[in-house]
Amino acid sequence: MVQRTMHALVLHRNCMVANAMAWNDEMTWFDRLCSWTFRHTANTPPPRNFHIAVLSFDRPHYLKPVLKSLRAQISPQDNVTLFQDGAFNRFSGRMKADPARIKECVRLFRAIIPWGKIVESDHNLGIAFNYERAETHVFEGLGSERALFLEDDMVLSPNYLDVTGQLLAMADQDARIGYVAAYGDFWASQSEQRAGARQLMPMHENWGAALTRTSCLAERPFRKAYLDLVRDVDYSRRDHERIIEFYAQRGWKTNTTSQDAARWIACLERGAVRITTKACHAHYIGAKGEHFTPALYRARRYAKSIMFKGDLQQLAPPSTGDIAAWLAAEKQRFLGKATLNSPARASV
Repeated sequence: MVQRTMHALVLHRNCMVANAMAWNDEMTWFDRLCSWTFRHTANTPPPRNFHIAVLSFDRPHYLKPVLKSLRAQISPQDNVTLFQDGAFNRFSGRMKADPARIKECVRLFRAIIPWGKIVESDHNLGIAFNYERAETHVFEGLGSERALFLEDDMVLSPNYLDVTGQLLAMADQDARIGYVAAYGDFWASQSEQRAGARQLMPMHENWGAALTRTSCLAERPFRKAYLDLVRDVDYSRRDHERIIEFYAQRGWKTNTTSQDAARWIACLERGAVRITTKACHAHYIGAKGEHFTPALYRARRYAKSIMFKGDLQQLAPPSTGDIAAWLAAEKQRFLGKATLNSPARASV
């Protein structure tokens, strides 16, 4: 009611100005109030219909630009939660991070997204179980119908959340769509992106991915079996051979043992695809982390990514033929008969 009244005041004042011969040099309180209301109402992003979870560990220098790129696209109307992992791993007895860096991550989140919620761990969970608690909290604890999961190493374009909303709407309507992400083709030129601005393609990594509650629950049996293999152990020291054998027993051939790979195969087993856009709407900055080194980062040319510039396009939903082709290619990949179809290999 207040917002509608203020909007009417703005329109009324604009009419008065249009009919006036000149504008007074000194603004009245009414002018200031109308001006403030117009600016803030016009610039406030629409509320998102999905929860936003941010997973963080010990890289505040990466987290800061990520949070700033997110903050520009949200408002206090949006549900945003930081899932902050801890420093000491009780299974290996190792201090995995400097506690001061973890405190800095929490401080940054409070400063940049002050209305957001924070869920901290008093010990080191590792990325697999930090994701697990985030999904459990969002989908089962809060009952959210859809959610976006961001890590601390991918800067978002101004279009990222709008594109994610389009993709999640497709997933709502088509159970064959498991995961969606708006990061796009990191290696496409600006002209290639503009030509394919409405096009979709298979995801390679699960970075900045979103999914529906229905999709998440459909994967629970498989994901639980994987998590049992990395439970009560330092994730960095997981038993790779056991995980590879677990996949082999199900008919899959891969040496990738990360929690991301478990999502890829869980999605494939239930006949769903993971999709992203041709246009690039993010910049991956994680040169150093759990699965990356600066040398690997340079080799995969992520620093040279060009984000899409131009008007946001309405994406074309995938056809039945698209989904069938993407599923077939993914199946061949995890049968060991093909490699990942992208300019860079998936993380290990």
